[in-house]
Amino acid sequence: MLANVFNAKKHGIGGWFLSEKIDGQRAFWDGGISRNLPKTQVPWANNIGDARYKEAEVCTGLWTRLGNVIHAPSWWLDKLPPIMLDGELWHGVRGHGELQNVRKIVAGLKPGLKWSTIKYHVFDMPSPRAVFRDGRLNSPNFKKIFKDISDWEHGNDILLAYDPHGLTRFEEAVKEMEARLTGDVAIYHPQTRLPFQTSKALEIIEQRLMGVCLLGGEGLMLRKPESYWQPKRNDTILKVKKFDDAEGTVIGYVTGRKTDKGSKLLGLMGALILNYTHPKKGNRRLEISGFTDEERNWTSDDSYQWAKEHPGQEVPDWISAAHFPRGSTVTFRHRGFSLDGIPSIATYWRKA
Repeated sequence: MLANVFNAKKHGIGGWFLSEKIDGQRAFWDGGISRNLPKTQVPWANNIGDARYKEAEVCTGLWTRLGNVIHAPSWWLDKLPPIMLDGELWHGVRGHGELQNVRKIVAGLKPGLKWSTIKYHVFDMPSPRAVFRDGRLNSPNFKKIFKDISDWEHGNDILLAYDPHGLTRFEEAVKEMEARLTGDVAIYHPQTRLPFQTSKALEIIEQRLMGVCLLGGEGLMLRKPESYWQPKRNDTILKVKKFDDAEGTVIGYVTGRKTDKGSKLLGLMGALILNYTHPKKGNRRLEISGFTDEERNWTSDDSYQWAKEHPGQEVPDWISAAHFPRGSTVTFRHRGFSLDGIPSIATYWRKA
């Protein structure tokens, strides 16, 4: 389930739930139903690229939103309850770049000792009937037809044992999470009920947003009490941020050049060229910067030499950045749009 951007002129949020938006690794816990199964036996698994593994990957029950296994240690998984959960893996530190720090800990096939710092902040208890509804997974990095979970050998057991009462409204899920998530790994992510009067609700949102951002946080989330968890982006869950964020596809690069601050970018990548799709105006070409020196490296010495000899120019097709191959997706931050649909003051944020 993904959020739309809050618009005070469009969305009436009196009586909604408010929580802090944390910059963690999104994770879905399937209640342990797939734990210890070969990944090839799980119908929602993303098997793209699995040929590179010598042995079939074994599931943990913990998944990324693109259907990849998160290899948490057994002692950590043993502390999760036998119910489906949606949340983020986080270590409680706010600030720029923390998502990358979390991903360094939770990525890989062999979990390390730093998993002891990771908590699972849970913000919903999705119904299996909603999670396993027929549909098409249509992420830019993962496309798959998903249907007939009851045909899976474990499917009917899931729907009957884990979901006897059908769909659950969010306000009911909040009560369940408060009561059931009392361990030291899976943590209920606190939800605050806003006043029903819109003007008072907006005052609280503004105050909380300012406080969170002063602490280095990312923003806020709003959730409609009567809503149900759905595997798509919709207006029953909204994000409130000082900056907007969006995703674009890497289609090229511009070389660095000498500036009034020096020539340290000569020979390196100066900017990414993205293809960004505006919801109303269609595809737009966009250049973004804001990278570390390491992120500006190329894949070869020949690329470095060409870039050094052609400062401030778009590179030919044979040159690729080491951290951002052509066709990959990145997330950038911006402040609104120009009249022709180009994101304003756009800077790199993270890999999507």
